[in-house]
Amino acid sequence: MANILIVDDEYMTVEMLATFLRLIGHDTTEALTARQAWDQLELKMPDAVLLDIMLPDQSGLEVCQKLRQKPEFANLPVIIISAAAPPLIAEAKQAGASEYLAKPISLAILKEKLKSVGVG
Repeated sequence: MANILIVDDEYMTVEMLATFLRLIGHDTTEALTARQAWDQLELKMPDAVLLDIMLPDQSGLEVCQKLRQKPEFANLPVIIISAAAPPLIAEAKQAGASEYLAKPISLAILKEKLKSVGVG
């Protein structure tokens, strides 16, 4: 089905998401930092990105903004993930996010968000 890039500095979150996505038929690529995410994006264009806001080397919101500035990534579905309370939905949308997903992550809601961005 789809190839989804998972970007989160919490290894267990990455593993949980990757396991779930593989179980429902998707391929995954993982990154623990913004730099690793950019490296992965240079190697292969994903069908969607799950992008945590809090990364050690750069904000996920900044990564999303930079993605939107590049023509090749302008329409790439980006789902921002955050544990922030209150949710940073407005900031995520302003940065160009396609969707917002709050932690702790509900796998049912993740599946819905993927469908809403055209990855089913």
